[in-house]
Amino acid sequence: MIIDLKIGELKHQDIGQMQMYVNYFDRFEKQADETPTVGIILCKDKSKALVEMTLPEDNEQIYASRYLTVLPNKAEFRKILEAGDE
Repeated sequence: MIIDLKIGELKHQDIGQMQMYVNYFDRFEKQADETPTVGIILCKDKSKALVEMTLPEDNEQIYASRYLTVLPNKAEFRKILEAGDE
């Protein structure tokens, strides 16, 4: 697994960079008995449309999600969980 933490907004270049890391690791570092490498990009701000359009439709290796710089209170956290990742 490869994890990349982005301080600002997610850009399509960040997704391409992660794809390069995943490809490199799968080709040169991964052992034959290991499962394919997964890349995770955590960013302060992300665009769902950007992620959907940059990654292949059948992507199973790279995931992008946003993170919070301040933890929400219990009520806010419940709203986030109920709303899902938009």
